[in-house]
Amino acid sequence: MRIINFLIHIRTIIFNFSNWLPEVITSKNYLTRDVIAGATIAMIIIPQSMAYATLADVEPVYGLYAALLPVAIASLFGSSRYLATGPVAMVCLLTAVAAESLTGGNREFYIVYAVILAFSVGAFQILLSITKTGKVFDKIPEHVLLGFTSAAALIISFSQLSKVFGLPRVGLEDLFNYDIFLQSNPINSESIFISILILTLMYVIKYRFTKYLTFSNLAVFFAVVVSISLVNFFTYSGPIVGFIPEGLPKISLPDFDVFSSSIPMLIIHTLIIAFVGFMEAIAIAKQLHVKKPPKDSKGVELYKNPTPVDSNQELFGQGLSNMTSSISGSFPVSGSFSRSAVNEASGAYSGLSSVITMIIVGLTLLYATPLLYNLPQATLGIIVIFAVVPLVRIKEMRELLKNDKRSGYVSVLTFLSTIIFPLVSIEIFEGVHTHIWTGIIFGFLLHLFVSSDGTDDDRSLGEEHNNENQVR
Repeated sequence: MRIINFLIHIRTIIFNFSNWLPEVITSKNYLTRDVIAGATIAMIIIPQSMAYATLADVEPVYGLYAALLPVAIASLFGSSRYLATGPVAMVCLLTAVAAESLTGGNREFYIVYAVILAFSVGAFQILLSITKTGKVFDKIPEHVLLGFTSAAALIISFSQLSKVFGLPRVGLEDLFNYDIFLQSNPINSESIFISILILTLMYVIKYRFTKYLTFSNLAVFFAVVVSISLVNFFTYSGPIVGFIPEGLPKISLPDFDVFSSSIPMLIIHTLIIAFVGFMEAIAIAKQLHVKKPPKDSKGVELYKNPTPVDSNQELFGQGLSNMTSSISGSFPVSGSFSRSAVNEASGAYSGLSSVITMIIVGLTLLYATPLLYNLPQATLGIIVIFAVVPLVRIKEMRELLKNDKRSGYVSVLTFLSTIIFPLVSIEIFEGVHTHIWTGIIFGFLLHLFVSSDGTDDDRSLGEEHNNENQVR
């Protein structure tokens, strides 16, 4: 009987898309809505994925690879109709940290190890899904994630300043080295001008045209068009993206033979990326599921999403998406808060919208990469900063400290440790130093310590994220 139940479970998660795909294909209205939403997300994910690839310390083209097959796979095999998967800032930062740790700082092998990470993260998530242990994520202490993501978002923002100032790459270890900006490489005034202009443009479009959702949701797309146009028509001396290879990624399994690092460290980074990445995905999936559908002029609901969000099903979709990213030669992915919200707001009815997004990204890789040659690096930096600044949630930590001192102290100490550990770089054992990943482990252990008497009242992940309009 157990074997039969297990086989039924496997069949259910594999063919989950059969719940909505026939309905969408046979309805012109639903199909049209998915096409519009998918095209809208494509205009956002193309520049975002390139920006997040640089955050992961790999070439921008790998971001486009991660925005191709993984996007559609997650939507077909996940439980949420609106979740938009692909490169996200937090997972890209964790990938960069993991690659640096595993390769000993040898940037030549960053993408190789990132591909292996994507495979191991995906395999772990699928294992959790098949064994029906996805519910464990509902027990994760949200205040630990609050402190970690706030600190990580702050670090991400500072790491992009080198692009804003037109300087060479600045590593995490150099963020508080003020002399780095005063060395032989002078600040590029044109990069600063582009950065200020694009930041202003994105802010105005995003937050001053809220009555026109389609327009305001394309702030990133317009930023890219304007910045490329300026570089094409005027002299620009700042760094640009440059050549991006044309063509689709080659599909192949990662080369595990090149892996010569510590297996325990690979496991640690795999667990952290899988943990943080899925927390992002399931949070936005649940948030959009409980959101009430729009109504017509008579107050009648236009549609109702009948598909519940299931942690195990979503784990399967995210895991398969990460493994697909790996065989596409790219890095780990997750669900995006901002793109998912835009997907729902654009009227998407099902996961077919993400399939449309994949098709447009594929056409871009085949025919349009030369158009991105003159995209300023400063624009990519501003796109990342604009996306992650709202994640620095100091106000929420203050309120938590006021209402629940235990959870508040854990959140604040997690925040501080996530910033401090990369700076002090304490050697835990030979060749392994503390980094940003140590902060979230420290926070979780601290949570276990302060809640050992059973009086700690954790708030659920969904409740916390519902109180904050995340942009990522």
